[in-house]
Amino acid sequence: MRIVKNSNRRFRFWLHLAGAYISRYKYPFFITVFTLIISSYFLIRLWPKITRADIVTIGYVGNYTIDTIPAEILSLATKSLITVDAKGTPQPLLASHWTVSDDGKVYTVFLRDDLKWHNDEVVDAKDITIAIKNVSITALNNKTIQFSLPNPISSFPTALDKPVFKTKSFYGVGDFRISGIDTSGDTIQKIKLTPKTKGFPRVEINFYSSQTQLLNAIKIGDVRYASVANGKVFENFPNLSVSKRASDDEIVTIFFNTSDQLLGSVDLREALSYAINKSSFDGESATGPIAPSSWAYNPEVKRYEYNTGKAKELLSKSQVKNPKIVLSVVGGYEDVAQSVARDWRDLGVDVEIKYEKSIPTNYQALIAVDKIPADPDQYALWHSTQTKTNLTKLNDPKIDKILEDARITQDEDARKKLYADFQRFLMEDAPVALLYRPYKYLVTYKNVQPLVSKLPSLQLE
Repeated sequence: MRIVKNSNRRFRFWLHLAGAYISRYKYPFFITVFTLIISSYFLIRLWPKITRADIVTIGYVGNYTIDTIPAEILSLATKSLITVDAKGTPQPLLASHWTVSDDGKVYTVFLRDDLKWHNDEVVDAKDITIAIKNVSITALNNKTIQFSLPNPISSFPTALDKPVFKTKSFYGVGDFRISGIDTSGDTIQKIKLTPKTKGFPRVEINFYSSQTQLLNAIKIGDVRYASVANGKVFENFPNLSVSKRASDDEIVTIFFNTSDQLLGSVDLREALSYAINKSSFDGESATGPIAPSSWAYNPEVKRYEYNTGKAKELLSKSQVKNPKIVLSVVGGYEDVAQSVARDWRDLGVDVEIKYEKSIPTNYQALIAVDKIPADPDQYALWHSTQTKTNLTKLNDPKIDKILEDARITQDEDARKKLYADFQRFLMEDAPVALLYRPYKYLVTYKNVQPLVSKLPSLQLE
């Protein structure tokens, strides 16, 4: 009983002492408590931002699985055996050099001596897995890989411009290591990368199923670095930097079905090409099937600048009476289709626009993106035997022969001459109307620009 009373007396003593202290020092006391509360509040709110100050969040559109991650993203985590420079010329990267057999069917690639995986193991050729259809791949020793082709293809080195990882792992040889992949089912939602080089930022790549979702993510700050199809919506955002450049590997194109009874006429195809006013398109006018930056580009080809008089002359020459064309278009280019249809109607052509969810197997004229390979070898796009990829169904023996010779010729000067002829003859045949190389807009939050500058291997553009 006495113990309880002593405890109560001590409690009352300390309570009175605390009350007297607070009464005497109440203003400093309340200021201290208030300061602690405010500091705690702001620390809780700001701590997540402080801990993410060295992260670059990148946005990307598309539904990808582990096996289909875009190469430009994987380029942060690893490198390729061979890279392709701005002119489309193969250059050694992980490879020190390579050789080609006299018959052009065997490529032997030699690895550099200073290569290590992210786990610090020395890179062994036997640990590298590269899948290339119809190519036999053999590691001759720890530094040499041999690629045996069924037929000679001079553009083969560009096929080796793909990310290389250690077999059954994500150990690469790049500046960053893949430290996490978040998925929903088989679809990737986010990839996290940790820098291997001191001073580099962490990277998070968020994937979105549509361009609209990506644009919204940029607006609210969830994404701070991205390449978008239309950056004009951000031009008045003071905290964003927007730059643009014309694509080197894409051309928005009208494919003409040359086997169609109407569009089999070269004169009609040329008339339709001259009738298109390209000035309002969001990109640079395309003048040929090979990018101007390529070593094989030929500027001396027939050009189809907007010329209504020439268009009417050729339409009359074609002797096609009351032409009617169904213009098919895939998603994203509806405005382009409307513009082209207006121009063709002004020419006197009856135009029906047909909206397609994917590339149709049968059509008259089709607006879609033509993907341009890094190497000028466009055998798959234009050779008459390539029924699945030759969208225009072009059947020109002259062009066939040029493409056949160019892809087996190792001498670059000889190839350049052949591809110059290819471009000239193709534009004279007019199986397509090349509209424009679309602008790619690079959107960056200004406060992460110093971090983005440390990502030299990432080329979103």
